Amino acid sequence: MLWLAAYLVASLLGRAVVVGPEKIGLVWPAAGLGLIWLASSNRRLFPIDVALMSVATVFTLAVTEGGFTRSALALSVVVQSVLALWLLRRYVPGVWGTGGRAAFSRLGQYGWALVSVIIAALVAQVLRSVVGTLSGTEETLELLVGRIGRQAAAMATIGIFGLLLGGWLAERRDQDLPPYAPLGRQDAGHLIGIEAVAAVIFVGFWRNPEIPTTYILSLTVVWAALRFSPLVTAGHCVLIGLVSVWMTILGYGPIANVDDPQTRALLAQFFVVILMVTGMTISLIRRQITDTIGRLEHSEAALALRANELDLVMSHLEDGVAIIEEGGRIVHTNTAIRTAFGTRPEQPLEQVAEEGERDGQAFHPDGRPLAESENPLHRALAGEVIDGEEYHHVDGEGVARWLQVSAFPIPHAADAPPRAMIVIRDTTAATTHRESLISFAGTVAHDLNNPLSVIDGWAEALEEDFAASDSPVATRAAPMVQHIRASVHQARGFIQDLLAHTVARDQALDCESIALDNLVKHVAGTRDRPRNGGEIVAGPLVDVWADRVLLHQVLDNLVGNAFKYVERGTTPRVLIEAERIDPGWARVLVRDNGIGIPASQRERVFDSFHRVVPDGYQGTGLGLAICKRIIQRHGGNIRVTENPDGVGSCFEFTLPTNAEALKRATMM
Repeated sequence: MLWLAAYLVASLLGRAVVVGPEKIGLVWPAAGLGLIWLASSNRRLFPIDVALMSVATVFTLAVTEGGFTRSALALSVVVQSVLALWLLRRYVPGVWGTGGRAAFSRLGQYGWALVSVIIAALVAQVLRSVVGTLSGTEETLELLVGRIGRQAAAMATIGIFGLLLGGWLAERRDQDLPPYAPLGRQDAGHLIGIEAVAAVIFVGFWRNPEIPTTYILSLTVVWAALRFSPLVTAGHCVLIGLVSVWMTILGYGPIANVDDPQTRALLAQFFVVILMVTGMTISLIRRQITDTIGRLEHSEAALALRANELDLVMSHLEDGVAIIEEGGRIVHTNTAIRTAFGTRPEQPLEQVAEEGERDGQAFHPDGRPLAESENPLHRALAGEVIDGEEYHHVDGEGVARWLQVSAFPIPHAADAPPRAMIVIRDTTAATTHRESLISFAGTVAHDLNNPLSVIDGWAEALEEDFAASDSPVATRAAPMVQHIRASVHQARGFIQDLLAHTVARDQALDCESIALDNLVKHVAGTRDRPRNGGEIVAGPLVDVWADRVLLHQVLDNLVGNAFKYVERGTTPRVLIEAERIDPGWARVLVRDNGIGIPASQRERVFDSFHRVVPDGYQGTGLGLAICKRIIQRHGGNIRVTENPDGVGSCFEFTLPTNAEALKRATMM
């Protein structure tokens, strides 16, 4: 009922604010109030509110000598409000009145709201003119333009202010805040100053109407917009707009001096809208700028915190890290790289040494000097990614170190020189330790094999003596000696597998392009066959990029297993074939006709020391673990499935076919 009463008062006020004998209204505040009314309505009450608004509109025209036809045509105001709200919900969703609970916060939202109310006023009033013409009422272009200006001005000022106020109240209610916000001393002073200046200007209207001081009011709007929120700015614009219209009606102010009533009405409406648009535009832009600055300050603080965290992490890294520009200027370094080059942390490096000033020389693992074009830094500045390349560096004092170097290009601005990040890891201790372990493993294997060779030699001599004797003792002892020799051979195999397992884990890769057909032929020519023979068949094969020694070990292990784990009385047969799959990769298949591997054991069979074969078959459980480690070091995968031929197993593994594929795979 409060909305209905307020709407009736606004409608009657609009009928009272007319100029000239033509009874041309300066404003129609009911249009703006009607938009707020429907915006505040919920889905259940919306049809009832539309009906009440329609009755109130017709009633107002009827009691103010509007006549039946004009009263009916006035329903265009209701159509206009419904259409404006529909457009707002479509183009400005999420704010109060359009399905959300927030006020306008961006200039784009206000722009679409302004366009929506103008379109709604235009469509509704054109429709009214068409219906009026068909019903016999006098319709002119001047009347149409006047009605559009009246309705659009009311919705663009009072209506927009109501939407802002509704959103502000909803936001405070959601935050459990009181429905008011006390002004601080400075804000109160500014507000009093703004209204005082506006009052002085209006007094000027009254005392000397000939002075064109109307547009000086825009200065107070700018002042309010630069200081206050869009809501306060809109309230100020509505207030001075209403006072301006009221004074125009009373005959004061420059607009009141315009003789033509139609022109006078349009100027008044245009003035009020211009004030509102100016204030809202400045206020919303200021708010967006303030919000943006706040977000930037928050982001800057977060980035500064993140930078401090990264600096802390970098300073405690054992790897040396530096960011270097083209030309050699060092942008950033950490402690590890500064101390690595002989400087103290408080004396950071500033420039990479020129070519003639270099202290020492770097070499490839094979002993070749590192050429200038091969320098990881220069390659990274050219856009290449270098990951974990190993170099042997000897400084000017003769100290040799093994370095693992990675380098990556860094994104940079279009007008800035290229940058690269270089990471240097000193692997001297690890390399020395690794080589010591390999040497130790080889020594242990040699030392363990010596007594085994002695035992096997004496056992062989005993076996020959027992074979030449027919005594009962020789007959009983011969099988025992054979068991001794078999145990010796098993121990030798175990030692060799342990050594191979260590080498497969620690030995650096020395990759090259390998023709698999030649490698398979070599394996077939050097592999011992069991007593009942064994066949190695080469199918279609391709070239791969791998370490020749380690790949030979993989194929030899798989062929050896195929020869070892077959049913008694079966002649072993191995088929090796390969094909290209994804760009840069090949798949190798090794099929056998052995005893096979149960499906439940096909994952665990690659674990170290895991054996799934039945009794009667010898093995250490390391062969397939060695194969898996070697394939993974090449960036590939290995698995075992059932042989498609129906008997035995099929080992399938992938290998790169070029250096780039290997580098990409081992970087991940």
